[in-house]
Amino acid sequence: MDKPIAAPKTEKILIIESDKVSADRLVDALRAEGYKTQLVTQGADGLKAIYDNLPHLVILDVTLAGADGYDILQKKQAEPLLAKIPVFLLSTQGLPIDMQRIPPGSVMEFLVALHADADEVVRKVDDNFGHENAAHAALAAAAAEAAANGKNVLWVEDDKLIGSVLSKKLTSCGFYLFLAKNGQEALEHLKTSTPDAIVLDLLLPGMSGFDILQGVKKDSHLNKVPVMILSNLSKQSDIERAKVLGAQKYIVKAAVSLDQIVSEVRDLVK
Repeated sequence: MDKPIAAPKTEKILIIESDKVSADRLVDALRAEGYKTQLVTQGADGLKAIYDNLPHLVILDVTLAGADGYDILQKKQAEPLLAKIPVFLLSTQGLPIDMQRIPPGSVMEFLVALHADADEVVRKVDDNFGHENAAHAALAAAAAEAAANGKNVLWVEDDKLIGSVLSKKLTSCGFYLFLAKNGQEALEHLKTSTPDAIVLDLLLPGMSGFDILQGVKKDSHLNKVPVMILSNLSKQSDIERAKVLGAQKYIVKAAVSLDQIVSEVRDLVK
């Protein structure tokens, strides 16, 4: 059954994205929700398109043909007429976002995934403009269900950007979250608390995630706690090692959206 077309909306959205497959998915999803969209596939044309169209929102990929998304963002912010236009910054090549090249306050949303989740982008656009749709309502219902359960999650992650963004996402969905920035903080927390689930990065300062996982599974008070690895390590040998040590799930950060991570955590604590 085809998705119904939403009533037309007044907002104009400019998409600057050189990956044709990702760009077409975003355009189709946003138009289905009633938004007016324009697509620019060449980075060199990005800044001119912002000037010419004065959109209500720019969706900008950092990796572009013919120009750098960071340069477009910096030049946009230097122009008073354009600086207040909100930006969603995408990284769809599995690359981390270079925060040193982003002007303060210039980006409203960061979307880091190997493939942009068009439905997630639409939900965030709707939130930005105060609109709602059926998918957003379903997500809110799922968040309310998670809130009723009140599950405790220990997350071990030293990346500040990912830590900030995903912490807000998990807590807004009803989880009680303790974020540890290294193995020592995690083990200190585990001395006085038994979480419903542990989400664990592998590349950490000092003690590695593998060491933490091994210690958890050797502890008789903790070995029943389900553990999900959330890491940028994607080698099969790392995945197999984590599973041998007792991890129930292994998720590669760059290959999933925030909503997919929340869904996996929710499934882990059932």
